[in-house]
Amino acid sequence: MWHRFMSDHYRKLVLLPLAACVSLTLLAAGSYTDGRGNLKTGKLSLRQRDVKRNYYMYVPKKYTPRKRWPMVISAPGTFPFDSSPGTRDAWAKIAEELGIIICCPDFDSATGLLNIKADQKKLASDSQAVMAIVREVRSLYNIDPNGIAITGWSGGGYPAHYIGLKNPNVIRAIIGRTANFSEDLVDDESARKARHMHVFCFFAKSDLAGIPEQNRRANFWYTMRGFLNFEIREIPGGHSKNNRLAADWFIKLLKTHPTARIQASTLSGQAPLTVNFRAVANDPDGRVATIIWQFGDGGVSIHASTSHTFTEPKLYNVFLTVVDNDGNREHAQIDIDVR
Repeated sequence: MWHRFMSDHYRKLVLLPLAACVSLTLLAAGSYTDGRGNLKTGKLSLRQRDVKRNYYMYVPKKYTPRKRWPMVISAPGTFPFDSSPGTRDAWAKIAEELGIIICCPDFDSATGLLNIKADQKKLASDSQAVMAIVREVRSLYNIDPNGIAITGWSGGGYPAHYIGLKNPNVIRAIIGRTANFSEDLVDDESARKARHMHVFCFFAKSDLAGIPEQNRRANFWYTMRGFLNFEIREIPGGHSKNNRLAADWFIKLLKTHPTARIQASTLSGQAPLTVNFRAVANDPDGRVATIIWQFGDGGVSIHASTSHTFTEPKLYNVFLTVVDNDGNREHAQIDIDVR
């Protein structure tokens, strides 16, 4: 039986038990639907009851369930200078124009005053709440499983980086918009498991004190931990939200980069262990040109379907690179536990 691992970030969401999906639908239906039972569009104010967390959405008025829609989770800056409803409102025009569903939960950790080491519980709680909200939204709206990003402005950068790095099988991209960052947000093992993600950080020429330096440190941190799809940019201006820049970058990613996922016949077993692998890859604007497997023991393959034998007891990181005809790269990874 094939085990599926998706760098297009939807395994945990797609494979929800049917009963759980029904439960989520019943839970949210009263808030999501109008008097005729139709899903609402425009500005929505909602509450996820399991985690007792408010969130604010913008659903384009042209929404139809007949196609998949990208979704951006957006964390606000430090209160009282910003808020989740205000963040939703600031995204509305861009979301309508570009066809993006916006989701803005309340955060406890979206503050430039966050004590990273002391406030790990706040970050973890926010991550749990955001994932519950994502599951709820996906139970009703047709969200593209390859098209979920998380972004944060200013102090919202802390939870955006943390939640993205902790949930790399759900979230495809992290976008820091003139945002805070710390090397202490997650440990190296969390970073290793997320290094196939896309990350885009930008800061302004006349930004708030400390923001440019934190983004330069983010550049070093992500690069040293092997994030191959990391991008950093200095932009003109000051400490602005720059929602349009983030949205344009994300839509370009979705329109130009291939998607990739790994299918493996088994995830663990006794040495010597032979595993059959299959790369499932697609390109939205061209064709897949190259597939490269790295099996974690020096072995490589360039075939979409391949087998590999692991001879020594060890945890092996299998890393897949997919390159399209324009040179754009997508990555996926899984671990094989050989005992």
